[in-house]
Amino acid sequence: MNMNQIINMVLRMVMRKAMNKGINMGMQQMSKSKDRRQPTPEQSDVDRKKMQQTAKLSRRINRF
Repeated sequence: MNMNQIINMVLRMVMRKAMNKGINMGMQQMSKSKDRRQPTPEQSDVDRKKMQQTAKLSRRINRF
């Protein structure tokens, strides 16, 4: 292995961890209620579907 390959490997590892932490923090922020009242069931279903779609998309993007 030459130095360029090692640097690229380390950078990919760091970027992968940073992306995962950013995605996890974003998902936690999305899951928090914006106000203290309970959301209606249809709002929570829509939010849950959006979060699942976002997680699925981020996993698909993370493959590259």
